[in-house]
Amino acid sequence: MIEADRVSPAAVKPVEAPVQREQPFLPELLQASRLVRLAQARALFRVDGSGTAIAVLDTGLRSTHRDFAGRVAAQRNFTADNGGDPADATDRHGHGTNIAGIICAGAIHAGVAAGARIVPLKVLANDGSGSFESVAAALQWVVDNHDAYGITALCLAFSDSGNHQSDLPFASQASSGHIKLLAEQGIVSCVAAGDDYYTHGSTQGMGYPAILRETLSIGAIYDGDLGSLRHPSGAEAYETRADRITPFSQRLHEKVGRRCATDIFAPGAPMVSSGILNDGGASIQHGTSQATPVVAGLVLLLQSLCRRATGRLPSVADLRRWLIAGSVTIQDSDDEHDNVLHTGLAFRRIDAVATLDFCARELAGNVLHAGSTPLADVVEFVAKSI
Repeated sequence: MIEADRVSPAAVKPVEAPVQREQPFLPELLQASRLVRLAQARALFRVDGSGTAIAVLDTGLRSTHRDFAGRVAAQRNFTADNGGDPADATDRHGHGTNIAGIICAGAIHAGVAAGARIVPLKVLANDGSGSFESVAAALQWVVDNHDAYGITALCLAFSDSGNHQSDLPFASQASSGHIKLLAEQGIVSCVAAGDDYYTHGSTQGMGYPAILRETLSIGAIYDGDLGSLRHPSGAEAYETRADRITPFSQRLHEKVGRRCATDIFAPGAPMVSSGILNDGGASIQHGTSQATPVVAGLVLLLQSLCRRATGRLPSVADLRRWLIAGSVTIQDSDDEHDNVLHTGLAFRRIDAVATLDFCARELAGNVLHAGSTPLADVVEFVAKSI
């Protein structure tokens, strides 16, 4: 793949097509939800993403799927597929629909933020390929139209397949400028760290655009004992356990990447979600692409809570601080059994209850007493803000 710091527009790494099935698979997303306490968080703080909307830059969406009924705010096609019709973002690949379902499916499957609206922006073709020219055009569209459609966050589950440790080489990229401008307005871009840790010889780094300091960059962990797994890149886990970093997931510790480091990890292998075979179809896939929408959904919950309590969106800095404050520490090399080398460093994994708890305490003015204010009092504050 052409790296984005060498040629513009650059080729986006083709995404792996999800396995599609007419009937749902085993509930892996539910298992992932238990690890990071998503259902408990939604119930405690009475949030489902209502009042938010996310733009998903991907292969498009099966917008007629029952999981998204009544919640597709708009759609746009930036590829030559679907007859080049700019109004037709139909997904004939499956990756985008899988991603969208993890974020906000609300019927057959249970997404993280089922009350949120979705804006599918088709930047990847039906064969999974794409270019950063299309990505830049889609980001410009969001810059111009986020107010009209209430877009509060973006999900970008792709990379340039590179392994970067700084965002300085990307300062002149159009996509970088758009992401920075949106971040300044409180519209956060959740971006996959990349699936090429094995490919790059276990060297720390992330793909573009995850390397940008203005993004929330997201790596993948396993959520439980799933046996042995071999991934398309050649990365292989001989055994799996909850909170083990997947051998494919790129990672960049702050000791190396400083402000460009990987922000957070989330479950991403495997993830069951909405599919494209029919309006009730299911699909399953592994990747930082699947971890990214888990975090994006949690971001929507945080935005929903903050807007309900204060009437405003939180800043990207707020979101990052809450995610980190509520996170669980995971070790890269404590017990992994796979075919990659490990950094021996600590990273962070999301915990939805702790993150929403910290957010609510801060919004209630109790952040200085975070250790003494009972959770019941925080929940009461949230209830009174409804």
